[in-house]
Amino acid sequence: MTIPMRVTFAVPAFNAGDTTRGIEIARAICEVGQQRGFEAEITFVYPQTSHTFEAQIRHAGFPTRPVDFNLTDEEVATIMHADHTGNQFISSLDHARQILQVCTAEIESSRPDLIVFGFMPMVGIAAQLRRIPTVSYLPFPLYRPWVHRYFLKDIPDELAATFIAHTPRFIRQGFARFMSWAVTHQGFFRQPSLAAAGRELGWSPAQPDLFAMLDANLQLVNDLPANYTGQDIGPHTRIAGPLFSRHVDAPVELDILRQFEPCSVPRVFVSMGSSGEKQYLLAAVEAVARIPCRAVVVVPAGVCSLEEAKQPAGDSSHILFTDKFVPAHSVNAMADFAIIHGGQGTVQTAMSSGTPAVGVGMQWEQCANLDQFVRRGAVIRIARSQWRAASVEQALHQLITSPSYRAAAKQLKAEFDALNGWQITGGLIWDVLHPSAPNLT
Repeated sequence: MTIPMRVTFAVPAFNAGDTTRGIEIARAICEVGQQRGFEAEITFVYPQTSHTFEAQIRHAGFPTRPVDFNLTDEEVATIMHADHTGNQFISSLDHARQILQVCTAEIESSRPDLIVFGFMPMVGIAAQLRRIPTVSYLPFPLYRPWVHRYFLKDIPDELAATFIAHTPRFIRQGFARFMSWAVTHQGFFRQPSLAAAGRELGWSPAQPDLFAMLDANLQLVNDLPANYTGQDIGPHTRIAGPLFSRHVDAPVELDILRQFEPCSVPRVFVSMGSSGEKQYLLAAVEAVARIPCRAVVVVPAGVCSLEEAKQPAGDSSHILFTDKFVPAHSVNAMADFAIIHGGQGTVQTAMSSGTPAVGVGMQWEQCANLDQFVRRGAVIRIARSQWRAASVEQALHQLITSPSYRAAAKQLKAEFDALNGWQITGGLIWDVLHPSAPNLT
């Protein structure tokens, strides 16, 4: 038996999507390692916050350990919304310096063979300072030429009411490319406090920004390969196929099973994720309250309370609310339709289950995730500015009454079934851990 490889996963455990994707990547490492005759000792580390999904990590069988720095609720909210506010994650240079010192100390004490991390730029800096091999997992290729050319395919929703929206497509696309270039020079992509703290500790990339922070030996994008045909995604990036939270060992709560028993009205699953926002969740609740259906609404603790979520429903008896973590893949498969935000894992979970959806993108990347499947005829996306109970109700009615959405979602399910993102992901990571070993998968 070979010596187990020590793998540290650094995740923002307050983010459900990032955490659950980390869990699935860890499962992929274990599954493919077993096929190749290798073993990995995996530990998850995460910053201390008031709310985490650590229980889901432990339930999956992986040990966890909080690192010695805290993020306030305000800092967590800033991080969760930074991709559409344009703000940097950590504004205080002193706090950024402390976080980097804690991250480097953690790496020095544990000395892993590999660090796997999601949208955690401070971990990327620390790993580079300590010269530890890394794998990052991101929703899109964080490669400067790709972002400049492909990050925005068309003008964003914010400009839909301007004259630009009425210009020919080639003009809109040219303007979108300019905006893609311009956004990389703003706070979100620059992260000035983290960059300055990193330079103080000896980090010295040619361009000290988010691209350098999240650079890795292997950058995974778990998406459909067809979406990147003919695109330059960068030398370290690999499109590894969809990978989302399966929770094959997690039972569905009995009350959800009863709510989604076969019946004569549509079954609707409302899941806006931990990066959703209260006003959008409440509008979705009000919409399903108006429609003859049976609905399950997931209410993340970081978005609003159960009491707040129930208010728009009034005395409706056909909606089940839960603030528990549910196995979304299983529940989506039981539902006829879904109301979702545009997080990559959330969208992939619905599409892989063959469930048509109404969705809203919290920021540009989430809009792009939804638009991939709008073009395939399985999703209706509503702009943030237009997301109201009436528009959600109308879109949901359109899904219910138009068979074409179900047919398109069924076709997409078949395509997802044909791809094994876990096998591809695990194989790519073991190629980093054991580059000279034969690929037996």
